[in-house]
Amino acid sequence: MEWFRDFDNRTAVISGGGEGIGLEISRALLRLGCNVWFCGLDRGKGELAEELLGDRARFILADLAEIEGIKHFVHEISCGTDSVDYLVNNIANDVRIRFEDINEGNCDALWRVNLRSYLLLTRGLLDHLRKGKGKSVVNLGTTNYMLGLEPFTIYNATKSGILGFTRSLSRELGREGIRVNMVSPGWVMTEKQLREHVTEKDKEDLLRDQSLKQLITPEQIAPPILFLLSGAASAITGQNLVVDNGKYMQ
Repeated sequence: MEWFRDFDNRTAVISGGGEGIGLEISRALLRLGCNVWFCGLDRGKGELAEELLGDRARFILADLAEIEGIKHFVHEISCGTDSVDYLVNNIANDVRIRFEDINEGNCDALWRVNLRSYLLLTRGLLDHLRKGKGKSVVNLGTTNYMLGLEPFTIYNATKSGILGFTRSLSRELGREGIRVNMVSPGWVMTEKQLREHVTEKDKEDLLRDQSLKQLITPEQIAPPILFLLSGAASAITGQNLVVDNGKYMQ
């Protein structure tokens, strides 16, 4: 299909692109000819991912929960390119916190990662996006807040804010031809989730409740993101695409 050619020799930025869903997005974009900039907190994992992904991938050690981390990431990108075609805001902190255990510290921690980083990284790269040809932003959400899952009250509050950000920004930037969309996955079986959270009972429950009787993998999240980034979605903006095997239906 013609839209696959959109990505050749273009530049993509991914927050948290060194593992899990982010790594699959990085890998998919590189396969289509993109140059990819990604960041992460773990130098070892990031440098290993950079090595595995190849010469057109560039890892930057940066903590986007911190203002200086965002500035550093934007600065490094600016030193390497003056335009960005695609931005994927992907990082998230999905720590489980009961409402009675909420405090100022954990509220701020999740806000900084799950929502503030999306706003400020996009703002920091706005002039680069204006100069790019792709002019597309995709924000990663979740179906958690749609389902009201617990104990995710803070997480869901921050992640649901991404929908408002996506819709409002799509209005503001639409006149410049910049599209802003959102992808909301269900429970994705990343290495981290399988290692730290997913039980056999969880898998049974998912398969029972989903229309499609399969577990979601990171590889299944990248293609919908590529579609929304590409010219095939040139008339789509301000939308939230749910990718969850048919558990939640809008």
